[in-house]
Amino acid sequence: MKKILIIEDTENVRENIIEILENEDYEVYAAENGKTGVEMALSIQPDLVLCDIMMPVMDGYETLKELRKHVVTATTPFIFLSAKNSPQDLRLGMELGADDYIPKPFTMEELVGGVGMRIKRSAEFIEKSEAKLNELTQNMGTPITEVINEPLKAVIGFSKMLMTEYPNMEKFEMAEFNQLIYRAGMKLRIVVGKSYLYQQLQSIQINDDELAKKKQEISKNAQSLAQDKVSELATENRRIDDISVSFEDADLHIPSEYFVAAIAEVTENAMLYSPKRTGISVVGKVEGDHYVVSVKDGGLGMTADQISKIGAYQKFQEDLEGKSGVGLGLINTKKIMDLFNGTFLIQSDFGVETEAKLSFLIAK
Repeated sequence: MKKILIIEDTENVRENIIEILENEDYEVYAAENGKTGVEMALSIQPDLVLCDIMMPVMDGYETLKELRKHVVTATTPFIFLSAKNSPQDLRLGMELGADDYIPKPFTMEELVGGVGMRIKRSAEFIEKSEAKLNELTQNMGTPITEVINEPLKAVIGFSKMLMTEYPNMEKFEMAEFNQLIYRAGMKLRIVVGKSYLYQQLQSIQINDDELAKKKQEISKNAQSLAQDKVSELATENRRIDDISVSFEDADLHIPSEYFVAAIAEVTENAMLYSPKRTGISVVGKVEGDHYVVSVKDGGLGMTADQISKIGAYQKFQEDLEGKSGVGLGLINTKKIMDLFNGTFLIQSDFGVETEAKLSFLIAK
């Protein structure tokens, strides 16, 4: 079901639009001003935004400018709803990146038709882009693993399309391509980062002096470090509404980058292998001399045999979008906990629930 965000300060107009679009089987959200609308858009990441121009707190133009600053809403289709329909108003809206303009007053047919056309066009554009990318990259073989090759081909393919076809592209289409390139680059960065972390941990493990030095480092303000990372992952994976977070504060006997990496790996795993709109709980609390972090989800789970075989480049299953990872997340977490005198435990009721527990030494 497509999500539509309505930003309109006039209550009766807002309620009428909600009723019309809900009757068309859209999932509708509403905000009464631009400031609230931007906050809601960043949270729910809608498929389309309908926005009035003349509003208190933040008008429609300012709202559009703010949405275009953020990666997750930079290319979201945006339609202005307003009685301001002079050529100058239309031109300003389009220059700021609006995709369409529905003048007030409008009929139900005009509203439904405009929304449907814009959502259909966006879906067709993405489908054609992916088909063109496959055509461009089908012969691009490289001697690296598939999980690295996929985002690399996307970066190369979409970049080539921008270079060769930009004269015929609209602004929103170029922005869409830039976002796809950004996402592919971020995925490649994650894969390379996991591989680098694995090699780094391997090196520390056989270097007693380096390990002893690392063990003297302290993670200060564990609460802030963990909350920031979990919030970042929730936004990237569109799971903000699914996750509940509660961290007590403490200083820990582990370098901050490894503490954050361990939290990130188990949290990301929970997000990837549990259905959207199911709860994920991330809790960190002091228990005696240890700081225990529990990440619980209602996802795919792991069998006892799979848990016993956690190792480098060992991949047990695809995530819920059919994508397979590099197979280093859990072994990196296990190695971090072993090196810094912590414990890592996974308890899973296969197909029902999984809980990952990390126990860190508290610095005194």
